[in-house]
Amino acid sequence: MSKQLSTNSNPFLIPKPMPDGLRPLSIMDRLFNKLDGNYPHKWRSAFTSEQAIQNWRESWAEAFIEEALTPHEIKAGIVACRKIYDWPPSLTEFIRACRPTLSHEQAHAEAVKQMRLREEGQDHWSSPAIYWAAVKIGAFDLFNVPYAVIKQRWQRALDEAMARTDLPEIPPRLAALPPPGRTTTTIEQGRKRMEEIMARFCTAKVIHKRIEEALS
Repeated sequence: MSKQLSTNSNPFLIPKPMPDGLRPLSIMDRLFNKLDGNYPHKWRSAFTSEQAIQNWRESWAEAFIEEALTPHEIKAGIVACRKIYDWPPSLTEFIRACRPTLSHEQAHAEAVKQMRLREEGQDHWSSPAIYWAAVKIGAFDLFNVPYAVIKQRWQRALDEAMARTDLPEIPPRLAALPPPGRTTTTIEQGRKRMEEIMARFCTAKVIHKRIEEALS
């Protein structure tokens, strides 16, 4: 696989603008730097040349596409590796760290907790699949139906979400509308709100398109 082909077709290899005018870096570049920082001398010493680093970038990026890893999961994997591995992880170990084993019941408990926290804008999800499964079930059933009753529906929703290769990232929480008779939104605030919604919609479409291109 050539460097040019990989960069053009794999979103993990596409350089992104960095703040303060720094050199654009891809997700794989930033991952390499993170692992190098977490495992000083141990990580970089495994690469004897720039070509070896490039081979690592392309191989891991290709595997990330095949496994449908998300940037959120990769970030979680970096944190997990720091906690469980004294030496730099192999590709298999890193992917396992990105997706720790989680039972359906544990995932349901997380969904109930995080959906409640989402009402306050303080939710933190271990996987987008759990969020989208929760969305499919609906907050009312999550909060009011015992797990023993909703178990089969939940397992089906979570398994379907985990199997998707085009699963979007978790969207930012939208502020709740004010109660009737207490509307304080001005025309300018409404315009900005609509711009935010459209920007998120366009971003989701771009992510979806990139994943489709990478998988084609």
